[in-house]
Amino acid sequence: MTLPPDIIGADALWLEEPAPCNNVVVTTRVRLARNVTGHPFTRHASKSVAIEVLEALLDSLEKSEILGKYFKFPLGNISSVEASFLKEARLISKEMEHGGHASAVFVRPDLKASVMINEEDHLRLQALEPGLQTGKVHKLLDELDQEVASLVPYAYHPRLGFLTACPTNVGSGLRVSVMMHLPGLSLDNRLDSALKGLANYGLTARGFHGENSETTGDFHQISNEVTMGKTAGEIEEELGEMVSLIMEKELESRSMVMKSHDITVRDSVWRSFGLLTHARKIDTAEAMTHLSRLRLGIDEGYFGKLSHECLNRLVVDVQPGHLLLSGESGEDAQARDVRRATLIRNTLTQGVG
Repeated sequence: MTLPPDIIGADALWLEEPAPCNNVVVTTRVRLARNVTGHPFTRHASKSVAIEVLEALLDSLEKSEILGKYFKFPLGNISSVEASFLKEARLISKEMEHGGHASAVFVRPDLKASVMINEEDHLRLQALEPGLQTGKVHKLLDELDQEVASLVPYAYHPRLGFLTACPTNVGSGLRVSVMMHLPGLSLDNRLDSALKGLANYGLTARGFHGENSETTGDFHQISNEVTMGKTAGEIEEELGEMVSLIMEKELESRSMVMKSHDITVRDSVWRSFGLLTHARKIDTAEAMTHLSRLRLGIDEGYFGKLSHECLNRLVVDVQPGHLLLSGESGEDAQARDVRRATLIRNTLTQGVG
């Protein structure tokens, strides 16, 4: 195992801190795409050039006082399970999970920020906070960006802005993503209509692990698709307006279904609770579906001490990479499903009172 115990057992504050609007918004993440001047983009670079870029960036970034406090992982040195762990913790992208020999990542100890090397772009800087906190996340990321920019010559065009591998990122290179939990709209059959207008604002909805991932447990990532021609402020304002509108519709739907289908919804929530507190084996998809229902019960006061922060932690801890790193290596899928069920039972039993 390459990942140190400090990172595996770290308190992920983006999961556990109380935050604004956390009954609907799980996290806010801001990401910047940056490239090094004078080098081809990652996907057009030869193996030797990619390694050259990696070594040059590591040499530069290791001089940083800020990044000197981060954990550093060359992805070629870690196992597939450890890479899955980093993806599930939202520290690397789904695409970078299989990054290989010429990639690396710096991870802040509280897991609120990371710097990826040789993803689609030479550098991907990201920061995240719990709940709806775009301004706070952007401030954290700005500090990190200024630090990296003082050490690395960014590829920049005076008219186009920051140059990126994907044309949609050219300009500010900014991607803002808000992870929303939308069970009310799903139960009320209004989800499609609520998300229908996203494209008109240059926004899109993605799955639980971002681009090219599936939606699970009623979790949807809302993010901007285009940066060119828009300032960071304009991107954040447009996204914020749409997120506020979706959040308003979600709360309205929750209220409606609790009034018009009270018994049905309560039965669904308590059935999920009963299954999760008694199941001896459960896979990831089923666990996510039933944990989603429990979030509705929290807002209705059904579960005493159980909080959104506890559910956030559990939603991540039941993922395959987290389970494998927290237990014995080499176990099969059934053993993992058994341990997932045990973890959920123990957590829910302690959190209800």
